[in-house]
Amino acid sequence: MAKINVVSKLRSVCEDAEETFSRTYCGNGLVKEQKNVTKEVDYFGGYFTRESKDNGKTWSEWETHFSDDNGDVRHGKLENSPEGDELLTFDVTTFPYGVRPTLYDPKSGCTVGAGGNWYYLNGHDKGYFAWWEKGEDNVRPHAYFMIRYPDGREVRRLIELEEGGADFDPENPRNPAYVDKNRISAGNMRLLPDGDIAFELYPNMRLCCEMAGVDVNTFFPSCPETQQGWVFVRGHWNAEKQDYDFTYSNPVMLSDLQSSRGIMEPLMADIAGGRKLLVFRGSNMQLDVWKTRISPAAPGFKWYTYSDDGGRTFVPPMPWHFDTREVVYSPASMSTFFRSKKNGKLYWIGNIVDPWLIDGNQPRYPLQICEVDEEHGYLIKDTLTVIETIRDGQTSIELSNFVLAENPETLELELRITKCNFDGKCQEEGYWYSEAWEYYISFEE
Repeated sequence: MAKINVVSKLRSVCEDAEETFSRTYCGNGLVKEQKNVTKEVDYFGGYFTRESKDNGKTWSEWETHFSDDNGDVRHGKLENSPEGDELLTFDVTTFPYGVRPTLYDPKSGCTVGAGGNWYYLNGHDKGYFAWWEKGEDNVRPHAYFMIRYPDGREVRRLIELEEGGADFDPENPRNPAYVDKNRISAGNMRLLPDGDIAFELYPNMRLCCEMAGVDVNTFFPSCPETQQGWVFVRGHWNAEKQDYDFTYSNPVMLSDLQSSRGIMEPLMADIAGGRKLLVFRGSNMQLDVWKTRISPAAPGFKWYTYSDDGGRTFVPPMPWHFDTREVVYSPASMSTFFRSKKNGKLYWIGNIVDPWLIDGNQPRYPLQICEVDEEHGYLIKDTLTVIETIRDGQTSIELSNFVLAENPETLELELRITKCNFDGKCQEEGYWYSEAWEYYISFEE
């Protein structure tokens, strides 16, 4: 098996916040870097960017896009919400809808995009934590499709899977037709080999059950409005209409007896024979305020499904596994695929943990990389390599929420991650010490 080599470097230490860094190689020596700063769980309180024109040798000064620490009003606060509601997007430049055209479609000549926003009743600083602590239904995502025509005209549409919905109105932000309907996330726009466009939807479990013709009160009665399934959407260009005709796959779903939090953070890879492999996290978390039903002895692992017909239908989800038939036991943590331009091989990066240790999101160490078998879609156990784990003197740490970039000059994989939650001292309890690290991963050809 091809050897994987890992070299690590500490980039920065922050005593009172979590700083995360990401990098984009744009070609011709141009590199863009982003920095997010947070002092609130799952919320960015500051966003900064800088550029290099010589592939990272020298850099411009950081440009501040927003910083709540500067005394600014919280960047997602809605002016016409006396309750303090907030509307947040991953990219603040796309506020309030969270979408922009990013993918050029040569068949239509249009540029398209899919994305969305998250509406927090009573604001992220109050509503988000009341969702976790009291079970209040305060998190309301919405999804959008956007198209830019060759003449420059742009059209943005709310993605609707049920009737009676309405788009966001800043003058009436809590319109029930908006906040209560079409609770969906979207993303991952791509071109398919047959020329169609495609993207992914994450409807809440109530909508997924309606699409599948399944009784939600039997399949996922615990918290179906707030937990999600997954749907693959194909868009075929209709020249006569000058628009796309959309078709939807069968929803991919897990019962709340299989995963208390439905399907989260799915990732797709194309492998041999045109198969589309989908891997995602579930959860064995128990939470009384969410009325979870999962067994206290339920294991935690990564799940997978696949499609052999271009994403039109997917098989029922199964626990993911190695070529040894061992299950990929993993907490409810993010993971990702990466295909190396150096050797063409597909790799998976994530946390693999002994099953008896897994409790919901934890533990999130070690962080590992492993080659994917591209005929069947399982992991090849002999290639499993530790990127990072707890170090001498540490008892626990969080190694998750990393970002990747491939250096076009060296073809090394660069992984950036911010270590936090050291030795059982968690951000939720006010411990914000963090360390930003960089890992340089090289592959044999």
